[in-house]
Amino acid sequence: MSESPFRHAKADDSPGFLLWKLTALWQQKLAEVLDAHGITQTQYAILASLRWFEEQGEPPTQAHLAEHTRIDKMTLSKALRRLEAQRLVKRSPSKQDSRAIEVAFTAKGRKLIPQAVMGIENADAEFFGRLDVRDLATYQALTAALITGNSKGD
Repeated sequence: MSESPFRHAKADDSPGFLLWKLTALWQQKLAEVLDAHGITQTQYAILASLRWFEEQGEPPTQAHLAEHTRIDKMTLSKALRRLEAQRLVKRSPSKQDSRAIEVAFTAKGRKLIPQAVMGIENADAEFFGRLDVRDLATYQALTAALITGNSKGD
């Protein structure tokens, strides 16, 4: 047998593989919550970001959603079409910038998003509650550093 291409003696010594496993567990947890609301994780990211924009006074444009969520433009556009078909959001040209498309909640979407956010917040607390306060702060700082260090153009 030829020399192994793997750097690590054990699979769990690979930080990438650990991230893969953690992401799979997290996505399973999210799916449990979001299935009850009839939306996907991508759709949730869009809806939650849209609600966040409202609370923070940020522009609710399609471009800003793509930047904020890090969902590529094509995937975001398809997800928005599905959200429109579900009558959760509507899109319209921006009054401030003729090149921008604004996204807004419908009454149905406005009713759904607080329930979904509360479900995800509870899942978040349960999932990450396995860490003590200090370890959670370390996890958050390290994750933020990896995101910042690996972001293009940031």
